[in-house]
Amino acid sequence: MIESTKTHNSFLLDNPNLKSVKWVSPDSTGKELSPRKKRGPFQDQHLREETSDTRKLKACVRCRMQKIRCCPNPNDPSGICQTCQDVSKQKIHTLPCMRYKLTECTLYRTGKAPGMEFTFRWPVMKLRDISDWAAPEIRTIKVMSDVCSIPLELSVRKFVPIPQDRLMKSWVDGKITKYKETTPYAIVNMSVAAKDMHEYINNHVFKAMEYWLNGKDAWVQETFNFARKYMTYAEKPPEEGAVLADFFRLWFAVRRTATTEYIDGDDTLDMEPVTDRSYPLFGKVPLPPVMIQQLDMVLTIGFLQPLRKKVLENFQKIVLNNKPKSWMTIYLITFMSLYSCARLTAENYNNARKHGLKRRFAFPMFISERHHSANVFLSHYHYCTKPCNPFNLDWKRRQATPFAEMTTDEIDFILSTTEMVKERKARFRRTWENELYEDDFFFVSQMFEDEWMPRDTDIEYNDETISGVPLPRHV
Repeated sequence: MIESTKTHNSFLLDNPNLKSVKWVSPDSTGKELSPRKKRGPFQDQHLREETSDTRKLKACVRCRMQKIRCCPNPNDPSGICQTCQDVSKQKIHTLPCMRYKLTECTLYRTGKAPGMEFTFRWPVMKLRDISDWAAPEIRTIKVMSDVCSIPLELSVRKFVPIPQDRLMKSWVDGKITKYKETTPYAIVNMSVAAKDMHEYINNHVFKAMEYWLNGKDAWVQETFNFARKYMTYAEKPPEEGAVLADFFRLWFAVRRTATTEYIDGDDTLDMEPVTDRSYPLFGKVPLPPVMIQQLDMVLTIGFLQPLRKKVLENFQKIVLNNKPKSWMTIYLITFMSLYSCARLTAENYNNARKHGLKRRFAFPMFISERHHSANVFLSHYHYCTKPCNPFNLDWKRRQATPFAEMTTDEIDFILSTTEMVKERKARFRRTWENELYEDDFFFVSQMFEDEWMPRDTDIEYNDETISGVPLPRHV
């Protein structure tokens, strides 16, 4: 369990009725500090129009980080800003002009790809319970996944299917599409399930991390484990520990959106394990498709949406302050986010193979947005790192560096990481050259490029299948 879930940060997340809380700091005399005055509108019409244009286009990373005015180029408003063009290349030693914003990043998918939906009961994502039940009996099942060794318990009930419900689990074996019929069971109360999911994630996030890290690359294991340890360091600002704690919870929730779940325990809802060895979860009892879609909504509405906003806003504040003492937090969250991006990409690729799609990814729009978000994280990380990269410093004279306050544990972690990166350089190069987006290191390796530039992902959107049978479309 994350200890900091009892802090005021988590209190706000866990209390949706509280819209805002204002924290006032007293000065040494006990008087409340005066609130900071907001800047009024510019008197100059040109400046007002320029400000409006910048809000629409977004300020570039360099201007936002330096807290200077990002003036659009009148001849090419969406191109390189005038502020960056007016600065000589010798002075811009970090990044090209990129209009990226951390708070707009996509971290998880919402819904299913067109043609791969399980039901159309919920045209919009809303926690609305099924009302037409086929039986009064409420049953309790245990749902297992490949991300945690502890099951999630759910209260379910048999429902009356409608034509838009999919009751069959499908997969492709060669060019043959195979099916497994499931029983029509669904979550009884999705609001209660959201509370149960919230408690489950808070209580088991680090058990899940330990389970999930088993068998992963040593570099990945060391980084995640150090991040967990660093979260509780007394030397760092408390708000950074809170951001890391929230990030771990967000990470666990995102992992659950990309896992294949199945029923474990005595009550299998009158179904038998799948005996076809071509089934991805051979020997397991599948979860009914409608219930899978319900769990997606429970996770997204009840947990992911509020926590994503909170994490990205707080992380952006740390990044924009760009203080040397915060560099480690920026590095760790960037690394874990980029590694998560690679895992989501690999799972999306495998899902496309499972369903016999010819295109590379099952949900190409999501992958495009997620990869763009990886570039956003990378651009901010490189801006913070390039002027004085801790991985290139002479730590024998650490007192002469901007990171003089770093602990010996932090320095040892940096030195160990440096060695592991050197050992993997050849693999990094191969993944870049062959555009292996699904490789664990495709994104995190870009944190160690000397002259990093954003990479575009080649995305296919066709609906062709290996069997020649088109994806079903809801009319």
